Amino acid sequence: MKIRIETAALTAPNISGVGHYTRMLTNSLALYSPPGTEVSAFYFNFLSKHQDPILDGLVKHEKHTLMPQRLFAKLQSYGLPLPYDLLSSPVDVAIFPNFDRWTTSKATITAVVIHDLGYLYFPETIEQRNLAHLRRRVAHAARTADLIITVSESVKAEIITEYGVPASKIIVTPIPADPIYSQPGTINVAAKYNLPTKRYIFSIGNLEPRKDLPTMIAAFRALPKKIRKQYSLVLAGGKGWKTETTEHAIAEAQAAGEHIIRPGYIPQEDVPAFYQQADLFCMSSIYEGFGMPIVEALTSGTPVVASNIPVLREAGGRAALYAQPKNPDDFSKKILSIISDPSARNKMHKSMQNQIQKISWEKNVDVLIKSFREALNKS
Repeated sequence: MKIRIETAALTAPNISGVGHYTRMLTNSLALYSPPGTEVSAFYFNFLSKHQDPILDGLVKHEKHTLMPQRLFAKLQSYGLPLPYDLLSSPVDVAIFPNFDRWTTSKATITAVVIHDLGYLYFPETIEQRNLAHLRRRVAHAARTADLIITVSESVKAEIITEYGVPASKIIVTPIPADPIYSQPGTINVAAKYNLPTKRYIFSIGNLEPRKDLPTMIAAFRALPKKIRKQYSLVLAGGKGWKTETTEHAIAEAQAAGEHIIRPGYIPQEDVPAFYQQADLFCMSSIYEGFGMPIVEALTSGTPVVASNIPVLREAGGRAALYAQPKNPDDFSKKILSIISDPSARNKMHKSMQNQIQKISWEKNVDVLIKSFREALNKS
């Protein structure tokens, strides 16, 4: 079986969650697929403006640079195959990991990854220039792809409801954390990033409305003063869009003397240490496709408090505590129950291990290969 994966999400200067997923998917297919499976990657590095992806040596790269981005978008809007497609070799399966199925004439079947439907349920949280594109292209991908890969049962149910896709067409592969999160970090976070306290509560993700960081900040400010003097709230991640409300909440808390720290985008090699050295990981999102940071925190051995929404409960299982969304008092209560108990991490260790052992890339690849074979037999 020949599998080709589109890896454009790996060419951005700061790799997003979709980019990390694309790398893990590609490398895992190369590592765990049965003998005789050929895995290759293709991507457009538009006129060489971005970096090239770093992937496992088992993966054959196909790089295409002579393609202005506007021409690319125009060809896709008319449903025309891209020029490289006319010259590339045929494959059995083409995978598109970033919501959008490109037009191709060289794949027997195509699979598109739809990570979430946040643009439908919370359009106010999406940058306006991306909203129309997502509405148009994801609907097209759901309709035309032979298979849809998604990351949670929650999103599978949403896809069926919104696009009328048969359940048999959708493959659910929950995302495990990279093994690096279970390995000791190589830095002292408080020292390298000049934190005002040695102890901290950690959160990571781009600043955007659906992360609802103002609730987390309010929850931190509701903790007893003695606790707040001992802790920092570290909000890592790049600046997304519609950040005014979040930035105002951060500035207001900092002006009041609270230890709210914004290190910005953290180099990937430092992220495991941030998780491991935190007393607690907190996630206050009102919507997600999957709770990847929760899985990373649990793999790091760090207790979790997260919004009580189905998809985050799916990620954290019985290994996390849950607070009502947009309820700072409930978040504060759950946070305090962990950080005020020195033995909390040890008490939660077994449930953390049980949760993270439920998912693995090896299991995901087995599910994918089986689904690809079934679809190829029907084609």
